[in-house]
Amino acid sequence: MSDLAASPKFAPFSVTDFTYKTVGDTPIEASILIPKAMLENHGKKVPLAVRFHGGFLVTGHRLFADWYPQFILDFCQQHGAIVITADYRLMPEAKGTEILDDIKDFYAWLLTPGNLHSHLPAGVEVDPNNLLVTGESAGGYLAFMSTLIAPSAIKAVVMHYPMLDLRAAHYTEAYVKHIFNPPVPQIPGHVLADYLAGLKGGEIVTSAIPLARVPLAMSMVQQGRFEELFGGERSLYPLDLLEDGAMDSVRLPAMWIMHGKQDSAVPVEGTHRFVEKLRESVPGVEVHVSLEEGEHGFDNHAPGSGEAATLETGWVAEGLGFVERYWHARAS
Repeated sequence: MSDLAASPKFAPFSVTDFTYKTVGDTPIEASILIPKAMLENHGKKVPLAVRFHGGFLVTGHRLFADWYPQFILDFCQQHGAIVITADYRLMPEAKGTEILDDIKDFYAWLLTPGNLHSHLPAGVEVDPNNLLVTGESAGGYLAFMSTLIAPSAIKAVVMHYPMLDLRAAHYTEAYVKHIFNPPVPQIPGHVLADYLAGLKGGEIVTSAIPLARVPLAMSMVQQGRFEELFGGERSLYPLDLLEDGAMDSVRLPAMWIMHGKQDSAVPVEGTHRFVEKLRESVPGVEVHVSLEEGEHGFDNHAPGSGEAATLETGWVAEGLGFVERYWHARAS
């Protein structure tokens, strides 16, 4: 078990790590979080949630607690839901197509009968065709892309300040960007250039404690090199997919999107553009949008108080009520 699982945030859960894929000699891991209370009194079918971490697709770890929204953990615990949180290959060592290959292989593993069951306590059963998928920032991007990968299994998606408008100038043009509050210093261009020059090819990074690679992520955005390093294929970009009609034959699940109005890392304008294009391209899609005061990660650090949002926070209660209409989470 990862040392990160010792965080008090995960105390109500029993945590088990497993490998869902190996690339060369490198395992790509995920963790299963099982509510301890559920182990004592579980039903025949246990709800299942999937979560992807953020980090600009450059950094992050599936069990980095500081970035895991407390109310999502509480919501899953409240419903006796098992949570699976997965790592994936990171940029710039990996391209966007490789990252999505990992997500596809994760769902292939998850939806293959017997795979998950082999890691669960005796008598515990899950319904893999009744998934809640959540993700923050870059993880919100992966949560949305999941709807194309496993459309019949996913019933609801929760996206926290998601990276959805990845062709915006914020990611593709070089200019002074004041990211976060207080802002991260402008990273000299040579930091990213030197790192890229040192890559020999074939390196694989699947997780990182965030601060170790934040300068890379910030430099990539500040220098406007995200698209260059991510890849330009239209199949990687949510707005392109909507424009190209890729969602026409897919049953999109209900979506709850939350975003801070003052987000300087992932500008809220991207969510506005995405929602407008989504409603235009997929009439009738169920979308609930929460636009709140605050910076990136506002649900973990409310402006003024610095407190994390809870199940009792008004906009959270409203959003989760929306989710519960589509994700039938009561264990049966």
